[in-house]
Amino acid sequence: MDVRGEQGVVERGRMVEAHVAAARFYRRELLRAHNSWPADHLIERGLHNLLSTESAFKVGYAPDGWARLVDHLKSQGFDERTLLSAGLATTTQSGYVIDRFRDRLMFPAWSSDRELVGFTGRARGGSVKYLNSPTTPIYQKSDALVGLVEQRDLLEKGAIPVLVEGPMDAAAVDKISRLTEGAWAGVSACGTAVSFKQAAVLAHFSSSDTVIVAFDDDSGGRRGAVRCMDDLTHFFRHVHAAELPSGHDPASLIKAGEPDQLHAALRYPRPLAEVAIEAELARWSRVLDHISGRVNALRAVAPLVARLPQDQVAGTLGKLSQLLELEEAIIVREFVQALHAPVLRVTRHPDDSPGSVDPPAPSF
Repeated sequence: MDVRGEQGVVERGRMVEAHVAAARFYRRELLRAHNSWPADHLIERGLHNLLSTESAFKVGYAPDGWARLVDHLKSQGFDERTLLSAGLATTTQSGYVIDRFRDRLMFPAWSSDRELVGFTGRARGGSVKYLNSPTTPIYQKSDALVGLVEQRDLLEKGAIPVLVEGPMDAAAVDKISRLTEGAWAGVSACGTAVSFKQAAVLAHFSSSDTVIVAFDDDSGGRRGAVRCMDDLTHFFRHVHAAELPSGHDPASLIKAGEPDQLHAALRYPRPLAEVAIEAELARWSRVLDHISGRVNALRAVAPLVARLPQDQVAGTLGKLSQLLELEEAIIVREFVQALHAPVLRVTRHPDDSPGSVDPPAPSF
């Protein structure tokens, strides 16, 4: 047996244990932090429910101090090597081991095995807004999801997963869902990019064939939503986009006291392919006065039209014919070619059911 490999397995388990212990510490610190900025911030954002012991999202607080977590975890039997390897601690130029996260709201990040492997920390201002755990043997940002375990009950009951940018947005979706019919489950990829691995993990733990992307209503958010369409289409039959009011994200709608607008956006989403078509045509707007530009624009959007629901294809092709001033025969020809282009689609194995190999979720 490979001793080094065996040591690696032990070390991984120990790093996960350190994260669970850290999450309990952060949660305790938040619930103790009355009349302080973390509690005030959550209340101001309309997310005071996160301060309840009954909250699905076990948000925590990394206290302001050089080594509050390090000292606590040392008292729990964790050594400095484990804390550094796990990304919970870092070293100063003088060689002192200190906390990586200080004075931040803390959101747990979960692996494909629903193990607690990292955190996303939100600052109150004056520094980087979000700080993620560094890449470690157990954590890669492109593999982890915030909200995966917190939304477990909703996902298993058939709730539609809602991919959002930030963890506050995931908590906002969770709040509106639990106040209504429990139809949605907010999950954050902690950035605008959603990886193939994240899409696969989300599909594995979801019993819905639909996913909604609810990114910020700005250029970066729209580009991020379009970029993740291909990966999501591999695993979900229906990929939709929530249309949020200009300048808003899910969390800001809750803060503004407009939960009805978030509810409406989630209840009546558009196919993400429609959003992608609009974005792609906008990229070609400067050359649409030339026939070659219009044909190339058509070729660029034809594969996107092929991903629309069948009952919307004919109408979209007709609109493209008018918009691009191209004969319907040309429009149909390009669409048919895109329709028959090979598309890789991964289907779920019958045994690949939600929760089939889940370990028990840690409590904290």
